[in-house]
Amino acid sequence: MNIRLVNGLPIIEVLFTYQNQSVLLPNVLLDTGCATTIFDIDLIEPKSLTIDPIQGRAV
Repeated sequence: MNIRLVNGLPIIEVLFTYQNQSVLLPNVLLDTGCATTIFDIDLIEPKSLTIDPIQGRAV
């Protein structure tokens, strides 16, 4: 994993792959103190990876 600092914040790339569909998010804040992970659904859905907002999982 490559971590780069942008304005003092650790930024990484995240590649989601589900059922042969992939979405690359190039600028994700790496928050090591957070108990959960949240991704903006508006960045995922346009790439054909549909997220069920109730279940929080790909469908």
